[in-house]
Amino acid sequence: MIQQIKPSIRSKAISQISRATFGLLVGACCLLASYDTLAQTTSPSASLQQNQTPLKSFQGYYQLPNKVAFIAFDEQDNKLHATQLWDQKKSYQLVRKDDTHFESKNEGYAIEFLKNSAGDFSQAKILGRIVCERVPFDPNKIASLTASQLKQLAGTYLMANDNNLKITIEPSVQGLILKQLWDNTTISFTPRSELFFLNEDGTFPLTFSVANGKVEQMTCFEKDLWLKAD
Repeated sequence: MIQQIKPSIRSKAISQISRATFGLLVGACCLLASYDTLAQTTSPSASLQQNQTPLKSFQGYYQLPNKVAFIAFDEQDNKLHATQLWDQKKSYQLVRKDDTHFESKNEGYAIEFLKNSAGDFSQAKILGRIVCERVPFDPNKIASLTASQLKQLAGTYLMANDNNLKITIEPSVQGLILKQLWDNTTISFTPRSELFFLNEDGTFPLTFSVANGKVEQMTCFEKDLWLKAD
């Protein structure tokens, strides 16, 4: 479905104690000694765990660069899990390597959570190279927008590197309707947030950008930039 407009646009001892009294005393002494050693050994680790970022700080939805795919991170039984939302059957249990680094338990896929300048976790780096942006909405749920919110997105848009290509955006009962003026093809979209929309099968994303309180441009997929003409 990603090819839907692209071609048109160029488109993871118990210790055994002896029954003998002597054995019991020796065993008890050894057990006490081992507890003391264990306490000294594990104390720094326990302290480190207490200072680690809570797993709930990483929970949320993260959008891949193509704008279509999302990954959900959530805490289950004190473990962090990752789910590919484009394939609900594909879920990974994550193993913590340090405060912000994780690996999928079975596959060893690396995940690192990154902070923004405000100190909030805003990104997840997958496999050491794919940076996913955290979003404040559930991409599986259609958002409810007012008529005025939809109306501000309406208008004519020109492709940034070819002003001969034009599309129009109009409000609809369910969201927006995009029309390609070069072939009159229309596509319906529903909102996931005030500025992010998906088509019916969730494979065609629209992302609107606002500056100074006005919508100035729209991005289809990852890089197809359209400038608002009116």
